[in-house]
Amino acid sequence: MSVSSPGAALRDIFQRPETVVMPFGSLPLHAQMAQHAGFEAFELSGGMSAWWAEGASDTGWLTLTEVVAHAKRVARSVDIPVYCDADTGFGAPINVQRTVAEFIDAGVAGIHIEDQREPKKSGGTTGIELVSDAEAIGRLNAAVEARDREDADFVIVARTDGFGAAGGSVDEAIRRAQLYRAETGVDAIFFEGFHTWEQADLALKETPGPSYVMAYNLIGNRSLAELTAAGQAIDAVPFVLPGVHEVWRLLLDIKEAGDGTPLGAYIQHMNEAKGTAYDLGWGSQLGRPSADYVRETEEKYLPAESRRDYVNTPNA
Repeated sequence: MSVSSPGAALRDIFQRPETVVMPFGSLPLHAQMAQHAGFEAFELSGGMSAWWAEGASDTGWLTLTEVVAHAKRVARSVDIPVYCDADTGFGAPINVQRTVAEFIDAGVAGIHIEDQREPKKSGGTTGIELVSDAEAIGRLNAAVEARDREDADFVIVARTDGFGAAGGSVDEAIRRAQLYRAETGVDAIFFEGFHTWEQADLALKETPGPSYVMAYNLIGNRSLAELTAAGQAIDAVPFVLPGVHEVWRLLLDIKEAGDGTPLGAYIQHMNEAKGTAYDLGWGSQLGRPSADYVRETEEKYLPAESRRDYVNTPNA
């Protein structure tokens, strides 16, 4: 299969027989880390993006324009495909079609659209309600039509919250997934929630075609071989959680100390990684354009008298 576009590269991942690990985060830096570490794709979390980039809760507060603008920054920061959370599609069928077109224009490889009633709730929380079967099917088929018109490689994934919604169950999640597979042209199914791997196994077994389960309490409990055998298409891993918990721990330590000594100790610990694979410094070398590229460009295009002195400086 050709992987000449972001969508084609992501589609190839979903269609493989083995599970593919996909780092899951919220910022351009996170996507750059994923690429630098050698991963093939990156998933952009809607909830974490709301918290980290906008200071908002994952409750449907952000508009399509805000979400796509952030996704565009992430997608253009890396060369690997970026897979994004598109919530409910942001409105009626015509709005869903605009959502697809906007994400494609932003350079994103694919999105997942959920069957929640608007405004959506964060997965795994209370108060989730679903739209009717007919409305969910219409929402997804509107997205598929826009995909086929704008970029046939773009990946559309149907997410069902049939387990976590009020009155929900494993059976309802499976029923919804099977319905979306039969009545729409989506490329994969995403089961949100589940509390046990027995529930996940049943859902994956009963749903033909690419599908996967995302539930924080299940992450890391199975090997890649076991996930592949179960039929899990991707294993989305939210590796950025230490960026909340460990940063908060350090901040409390600074508050307790009353000065910057805890940070000094952390920087010393960080410097111990120099010369190893764990050495990223402050992360600036992952940025685009890089400082080295800027210097090379200046030397290539500026006259000698206009170039900066990079040599005779204490930081050389």
